[in-house]
Amino acid sequence: NNVHGIDVLLIVPPQPKGFSVQVDAVLARCAGVYSKTDYHIPPLGLCYIASVLRDAGFSVDVIDCPAGSISSNRAKEIVKILKPKIVIISPGTSVLPNDLEFIRGLKKHFGEFTTVGCGTHLTVLPEDGLSGGLDYVVRGEPEITTLNLVRALINGGDVSQVMGVSYLKSGRVINNIKRPLVDDIDEIPFPARDLIKYYHYEPPYSGGGRFTIMTISRGCPYPCTYCSTGAYYGKTVRYRSVGNIIAEMREIKGEFDVLGFWDDTFTLNKSLVMELMRRMVEENLTIPFLCMSRIDTVDEEMLYAMRRAGCRLILYGVEAASQRVLNILNKKISVDGVEDVFNMTKRAGIETAAFFMIGTPGETKGEVIETIELAHRLDPDYVSFNITTPYPGTELYKSYKPLLRRWESFDACHSIDENGAILEEYIGRAYRSFYFRLNYILKRLFKTRNRTNMLLLFRTGFDVMKRYMFRGVS
Repeated sequence: NNVHGIDVLLIVPPQPKGFSVQVDAVLARCAGVYSKTDYHIPPLGLCYIASVLRDAGFSVDVIDCPAGSISSNRAKEIVKILKPKIVIISPGTSVLPNDLEFIRGLKKHFGEFTTVGCGTHLTVLPEDGLSGGLDYVVRGEPEITTLNLVRALINGGDVSQVMGVSYLKSGRVINNIKRPLVDDIDEIPFPARDLIKYYHYEPPYSGGGRFTIMTISRGCPYPCTYCSTGAYYGKTVRYRSVGNIIAEMREIKGEFDVLGFWDDTFTLNKSLVMELMRRMVEENLTIPFLCMSRIDTVDEEMLYAMRRAGCRLILYGVEAASQRVLNILNKKISVDGVEDVFNMTKRAGIETAAFFMIGTPGETKGEVIETIELAHRLDPDYVSFNITTPYPGTELYKSYKPLLRRWESFDACHSIDENGAILEEYIGRAYRSFYFRLNYILKRLFKTRNRTNMLLLFRTGFDVMKRYMFRGVS
């Protein structure tokens, strides 16, 4: 853009060489977060904020440095050209130190702008951002709070009256009163995807097409000890109307080839999903899509309806093979029905991805082996093994509070305690034993007929081999 002096720049900072924060949740994960990948996910949260600000009359732009392979020096040049009054970031836990270092570097060179941070981590621990160089932190659902903060900063308002904002005053953290969640999320405008249209987002299973994501709800009612969604969007689920979702899909249909529904549990509300699938078919809005689900929120009728509307992949959170471990995680599912759900999904013609967690407090070596064996029995198209990580905002985090905050290790690939080396070896064993099976390799070669996907599959396989092939477990 040849724009000078914009009001707000929303930016995903550059990441360390070979580190991708917005990685694809399945294949890029198995290659390891510290492998070089091209699998980036659109920064939906920043695009929502940008849309709200733009509708209110502010000039905005969104820069996604990892997706655009934009270096730190190039990012600084862009900031110099745009001359923003306010810079906003939304760092995840594992990239928080890197993103704050980037912000401090920007302020050192162009100190005339105000810095703002948002996201789950900063909602729970605003002091991390404020002590690391941010001027303000937006806590919780960000759109309305950010809009009111930007109005106050640019128009000379009183920031102390803006609900949901934290800042430093005389070295002390001030947390303004919490802002209520938006009751009717249909009122939130569609994310400003046009601001990131020059970036190419392409997960490996997309068949080489243009990829975007959207959500149909906010909030999560489940008490899982490892999930922080409730701390950010609340425990009560708020749904968009089917009409509102369909309107956004009309906007997406001509611009993108593959859609990801990025709700934690897309299938939570059966009546809404069934109506949405019906409307998609009737209004010629079918599009290849993927979504995330729990095993206890799908049935055969729903799966076949989803397949007719374009569903190609469901990412299931299985977590563990041991009912005892699932109970520790407060997952509220029974392991007994897992295999039936995977078989039912396959019969409907939908590919599956299984997500597992290794290293839950109290988990035994035998239970880890059971989880790896369950992955083999389920035989999903993709599998993701992750180290149980106590992210801020989760119940699990409370028991880990005394530990040193090495946020870089909070990436689900590295352990934060003394068992780190053992757990990482188990992760390596799990991936090797699953992905290097001859029958799996032949199955993927048969299914992967798109040339782009074939190249991505081989590249990812090489990354897996490089990271895990020569690591074992005694």
